[in-house]
Amino acid sequence: MVVANVPYRLARTAALSLAFIFSVIGLAMGINALVKSNDQKDLVKKAAAPLGATVNIDTDDVFDVGCVVTAVCALIAATSLLSLVLLLFTRSARALSFLGFFLTFLTVWLFASLVPMTDFVANRQAKVSAFLGATPLPDSIIQSVQQQLGVTSVYRQIHYLRLAVALPWIAFLFGAIASALELIAARRVRNAPLANPATTSAEPAPSYKEKGDADVEQVQV
Repeated sequence: MVVANVPYRLARTAALSLAFIFSVIGLAMGINALVKSNDQKDLVKKAAAPLGATVNIDTDDVFDVGCVVTAVCALIAATSLLSLVLLLFTRSARALSFLGFFLTFLTVWLFASLVPMTDFVANRQAKVSAFLGATPLPDSIIQSVQQQLGVTSVYRQIHYLRLAVALPWIAFLFGAIASALELIAARRVRNAPLANPATTSAEPAPSYKEKGDADVEQVQV
């Protein structure tokens, strides 16, 4: 059964839908970045193996924060979807408050994760080292091999990493809007009984003074 008179139904539906869509896209971009990063690492290592060289590629900085961003996008998508479902079936202030605060927490968490990830992608690169036996190879050889394979260790030059940063920012934007609307709607539902005109429409009972005056008039007649 669809609940009528839901506060800000259209605005909340739009914000929650967009938060869900872009959170799913952010989740997909995070998974895509993980898969392609592993593929490129394997490509470099296989190219060095026939030469008897071993290659170490350290991307722990962007990998760790990227996993957090991907996980939070998944949680925002799930919470937004649940809020959309409850939007049709309940006006409970408690449910709206819980989902609003939880979505706010996830949005703040996403922001706190995106800030360092954006900085890493803009200013850092993977730490690549290669060894021939116990002898480290110079960086010029490593860069030459990367150019031949068409790969780079500079994060900002990697297309899938840029997408993995940019699209979750849009999810953050709509998540923030949706969480604010949920909290405002919860407050409006919670305060609705206080503004119910039915409680003030009844005529006030006559005071004792008015009642006494009426009795005196009847006696005089």
